[in-house]
Amino acid sequence: MVAENIVLQKIQEANDNNIKTFAEFVASIFKGKFIEIYLNDTYEEVSVDQVSTSYPAVFCGKVIGAYGACLIINSVFVDSSDHKNHAVKSGNIVFINDRNIKAFSEVDGNGTLEDMFLRSRQTLAVRNNFIGK
Repeated sequence: MVAENIVLQKIQEANDNNIKTFAEFVASIFKGKFIEIYLNDTYEEVSVDQVSTSYPAVFCGKVIGAYGACLIINSVFVDSSDHKNHAVKSGNIVFINDRNIKAFSEVDGNGTLEDMFLRSRQTLAVRNNFIGK
């Protein structure tokens, strides 16, 4: 898990070392770590009666590095040739333009991006749990 003080330190280092792109900044913090990346796409939309639920599509993989505005990850994928087990594998190198990234998070057991999408009504719980009444 990346702590706030580490992020602040990396911001200062990025300024000092002339890191210019978002991809380079992300790679400086998360190189060698697994992240999930949301590109504002929907993986699946389930509709029941008058209720529709969208599930965000994400890339997941280990950050290899960056070149300019291109973030490079060793992507995790479901092996479609293994129809019984749906085995999860890595080894597919993916190049992502950082302008398309809407959000990303480290895969660290502290919730997924899907968990972090809140309804406006749920923000009251943020106030009650973290800010105080």
